[in-house]
Amino acid sequence: MNEELPGRRGGRQRDPATDAAIIDAVLDMVAAGATLSGLSLVTIAKQAGVSRNSVYRRWKTKDELYLDVLETINKSRPSPTGAGTRDDLAVLLRALAERVVDKRASSMLRALNAEAVTFPQLHRRYFEQIVAPRREAMNQVLRRGVERGEIRPDIDPDLISELLVSPLLARMASSNTGQLDPERASRQIIDLVLDGAAATPS
Repeated sequence: MNEELPGRRGGRQRDPATDAAIIDAVLDMVAAGATLSGLSLVTIAKQAGVSRNSVYRRWKTKDELYLDVLETINKSRPSPTGAGTRDDLAVLLRALAERVVDKRASSMLRALNAEAVTFPQLHRRYFEQIVAPRREAMNQVLRRGVERGEIRPDIDPDLISELLVSPLLARMASSNTGQLDPERASRQIIDLVLDGAAATPS
């Protein structure tokens, strides 16, 4: 059973290179087929080439470590420029598509979804701290599209957001990402969805 997650860490300054080695070790092992529950902090330390104390000083539980791994693969949160609804959505959707085609990132996300019952707090915090802000950024773009008269006002932003990301998540779940081009796929999805949500010219 997983311990209750404490607050985020503080204290002594950490070596970024050691942090990166440990996070890379998790990503490499999960991409090679390891499960989140099957890994131990000792195994992760060995894979990273660091002492077990180096891991324990940074993360008291696997939940804490895995949340930092998830933040690392999601750390680049693009900022739409406000140029237009389709262009702004493309910026956000392309970032997701790039994670989907990244073998290590997509393996980690599939592992989290597969073991959500085993790591309920990690799963909840991932959605609260990482997924929710990204969804809100997409919803803001859609609401601006309504204000510009580009999208019908009766459209539910949450529904449109789900329609936009679902094809990419489906590809990730099936591991069928070899021929996926993030830029082209994002534009195609946006055009297909927004053509149905576009405001009718008066």
